[in-house]
Amino acid sequence: MRALLTAMNNWLTTGTKPPPSRYPRLSDGTLVLPERLDFPAIPKLNFTTRLHKAYRADYGPEFRTKGIVTLEPPKIGSAFPILVPAVDQDGNEIAGIKMPELAMPLATYTGWNLFNAQSGPTNEISSMAGSYIPFPRTRAERAAAKDPRRSVEERYTSRETYLGLIATVTLERIDQGYLLRQDMPEIVKRAAAHWDFQARKADE
Repeated sequence: MRALLTAMNNWLTTGTKPPPSRYPRLSDGTLVLPERLDFPAIPKLNFTTRLHKAYRADYGPEFRTKGIVTLEPPKIGSAFPILVPAVDQDGNEIAGIKMPELAMPLATYTGWNLFNAQSGPTNEISSMAGSYIPFPRTRAERAAAKDPRRSVEERYTSRETYLGLIATVTLERIDQGYLLRQDMPEIVKRAAAHWDFQARKADE
């Protein structure tokens, strides 16, 4: 965000174009119908196709032109089509600006979460809540859990290798205009803390 605010300022003051937008698109298959979403079968993770719908609402003939509501409550029309971002074999979204921790992941990150049994229906999405589902730490742990996602040890040979890859991706995003150079030490520091956090949890 800091880099993009800088880019917006440069765009307004000097005319320098910001880096290109990256978002899911129908044209390249990164935006799909829910029934075509190929989400991995992660153990103990419930997945639902009961998605929240948005409906067309008619507030009267003057609403669009003058902002005046003449129908209250509005007439509810048909639902808008639902489309969702396509995901990779880890369940992470394919499109978008992949920041270092997502380009070199240690977990599945989603923009949705479900209610637990204490707070609501377990097949309904909880608004404004995402999910963080760590990868298995070892190949053996993955096999025991029957997790389709590769384990951490299958992805990265060591902590140092992981942090080196994080640094490489960070430099790429800096060159692309999505990160600031002065943020790099903090990004690598956070990645190291993330690795250590997962390692501690695995030992508990």
